[in-house]
Amino acid sequence: MLGCHRRWGYVGVRLCDCQLKEGMTLMNCLNSMRAALIAGLALSLASLALSGCSGQQRVLDDAKLKEMAAADEVKFREEFRAGVHRLMERVASRMDQPGVNDQTIDILAISGGGDYGAFGTGFLVGWGAAPGEFKRPDFDCVTGVSTGALISPFAYVGTDESYKTVENFYRNPKSDWVSMHEPFFFLPWNPSFATIPGLHRDLSGVIDQKFVDQMAAQSEKGKLLLVSASNLDLSRQRYWHMGPYAVEGAKTGDLDPIHKRLLASSAIPVVFPPVEIDGFLYADGGVTANVLVRLQPHSPDGFIQMWRKKYPGRPFPRVRFWVIFNNWMQPPASAVQQRWTEVMSPALAMSTRSGTIAEIRWLAAEAMYVNSQFGANIEVRVVSVPNDWRAPVKGDFKPETMNALADLGERMGADPASWQLWCSKAMADTTEAEAGLVEEKSN
Repeated sequence: MLGCHRRWGYVGVRLCDCQLKEGMTLMNCLNSMRAALIAGLALSLASLALSGCSGQQRVLDDAKLKEMAAADEVKFREEFRAGVHRLMERVASRMDQPGVNDQTIDILAISGGGDYGAFGTGFLVGWGAAPGEFKRPDFDCVTGVSTGALISPFAYVGTDESYKTVENFYRNPKSDWVSMHEPFFFLPWNPSFATIPGLHRDLSGVIDQKFVDQMAAQSEKGKLLLVSASNLDLSRQRYWHMGPYAVEGAKTGDLDPIHKRLLASSAIPVVFPPVEIDGFLYADGGVTANVLVRLQPHSPDGFIQMWRKKYPGRPFPRVRFWVIFNNWMQPPASAVQQRWTEVMSPALAMSTRSGTIAEIRWLAAEAMYVNSQFGANIEVRVVSVPNDWRAPVKGDFKPETMNALADLGERMGADPASWQLWCSKAMADTTEAEAGLVEEKSN
């Protein structure tokens, strides 16, 4: 998640805006925080006694929520079916062209990872120089979560210029991307500890009308861009097919629906403000799944079953999943002190990282199953920050670290050996053969 996949920097040691980089010790910071909490508690009690609770309350009873949930479910299923249908038509029309031997679907999934998203942006740039079969494809589908959501539109447009634009964005973090609610950031009626005026401004600056027009052009070609967030009211993941929003934005000039969904996907709970969309409150997509990878072989709305129904007897196209994991698979060892400020960060990071790896493993297992049962040819490849890599400086969103990550990504992107193969048809065939050998021996 943005800013918390490795550590919850603004929630932990830097919970109050007394930065350690300014020379304060951790104890100084905690003492200042304790004083602020006591003062804030007194102010909160006085304010509550005088006026109840500040701010407008959202009122949604069970009946209203059920009605909204049902409507959203219908809308989501329609969007999902339409997206799968568009992808099938794009691939089938390409396969039907005379003399064209391109029968491959390329799907890019970009994970969360906060400032470590700089690794992904550098990798995408370097990937353009990779040779042969491993050359960066023109992706048929791009998915993104949290920081990956912010990167994904640029991979969707897919030009050298767009890749360099997002890399430059991550190479140059601004000090005002995050602004704390001072001095009483923790007051209960604050939607979050901080606001993101600078991030919103700069994101709107790069995803402007001209860029949205380019997104719309890709949507008209049948390409998919999926971005996910976590619906706090319904406690479930929600992802959107962003292409139609780009097409609408290109016509009307209203880019707010695009910006809101990207910011919702990267809204760290408590730290960044949640985003209200269609009456629901959304937070970081990494809360429900830090990487958006789905195969769903038995779903009637999924690609596998819809392809079999629409094109009976026709072989499945080859599918290549490319997963960029903006983090370590196994982070460096570090002695954790028995203080909540130091326990919280690695515990939450460990939970998110484990969930991300489990999601990718589940995709690989589904792909292995489909290869075996349906004779498909699905490959899953994964790349991540090397486990032995170390940040040059401490802290979150540091230009030194983000530039080092982008440099690392560029080098690795140009080298096909950077990819780890987690599933392929050959692996499925080998597993089947080994299973048959075991069964034969048991008889």
